[in-house]
Amino acid sequence: MKIGILTYHRAENYGALLQAYGLKIYLSSLGHDVSFVDYWPEYHQKYHKILRMDKILYGSLKEKLVSIYNVLFWGMFRYRRRRNLQRFMHEHLGLTQNPLYSKDNDIVKGYDCVVYGSDQIWRKQSQISDIGFNSWYFGSDNIITPVKIAYAASMGQILCSEDDNSYLIKYLGGFSHLSVREQDLKEKLNTLGFHPELVCDPVFLLPKEEWRKIFSPQEYKEKYILVYNLLENKETVVLAEKIHQQTGLPIKEINIRFGIRHLGKRYIRIAKVDDFLSLIDNAEYVVSNSFHGVAFSLIFEKNFFAIGMEEKSSRVISLLNIAGLDDRYLSSVDKLNLNRSINFQLIRKKMDPFIQKSKDYLLSSLKL
Repeated sequence: MKIGILTYHRAENYGALLQAYGLKIYLSSLGHDVSFVDYWPEYHQKYHKILRMDKILYGSLKEKLVSIYNVLFWGMFRYRRRRNLQRFMHEHLGLTQNPLYSKDNDIVKGYDCVVYGSDQIWRKQSQISDIGFNSWYFGSDNIITPVKIAYAASMGQILCSEDDNSYLIKYLGGFSHLSVREQDLKEKLNTLGFHPELVCDPVFLLPKEEWRKIFSPQEYKEKYILVYNLLENKETVVLAEKIHQQTGLPIKEINIRFGIRHLGKRYIRIAKVDDFLSLIDNAEYVVSNSFHGVAFSLIFEKNFFAIGMEEKSSRVISLLNIAGLDDRYLSSVDKLNLNRSINFQLIRKKMDPFIQKSKDYLLSSLKL
């Protein structure tokens, strides 16, 4: 079967690229011909540009100055980081330099089935006029295929108006099978008459041994605390500092932002995708406010803590609830308790059936 995947496969984000890779590799392992529906709208492309001419020409004075400063002082770092991520897209996702589809009126044909997801493909986008949803990710007629499957789709923060509800009812009815990644989204869709399956993020479809094939084994001279501060949250850094005070371990921080405050030996600004995985796999502790930072901590069986996600915490809380690790999301730094270890043998007994159920969902959906 020729299967297309529509997701955020070009986002310059470790988690987005790795969930796309996980789904592609798993579906390919079932014997299918799998590729990405290479749709990447112009608003996404603009967001990821290093040189934002729109802000330089039409932004406020502050936006103009910040944009020029970022290009002059941090442009080379951002370019090198982008080049590393694009290399992964090319080598592991099979993407060309430019997307095949970006216009609202583009038409895609030739797939026996299209899988929509995972990641926050149903998230509202402020760059889109009217209601804020992109119909491409909701199964619109831009993609002509007999079977449309939503797998582990996410909406991020759920704030739905009556107009939003009408939109969801209109479009989601077109899916042959429907599944979501978070419990709160499942409950929301239940109220609209849909009964989606709750399934795992695609990164869990592959075992840790499969993920380790991406990166070469590395020997680190010392144990360390890894921080993945995706949301640039102060609590995340404070928590890592507190663990440092109690253990004496140094801190390494994967940082995707650039600025004077991110200078120093501990900051890793241009980590490749394989570096991201290797750093988690070899860490003594992981502190993160990223869903995929937590997900790979579970996969590699790391001692981890999540904090500082505020209104974006639902997706991590949903995952930790399934794993039986609710106490690993800290509402404040004061909740830290290093004496409480994680029994990963027990965690596997909870996660393995959930992962198998997710695989069964895909297998059943593809038998149409």
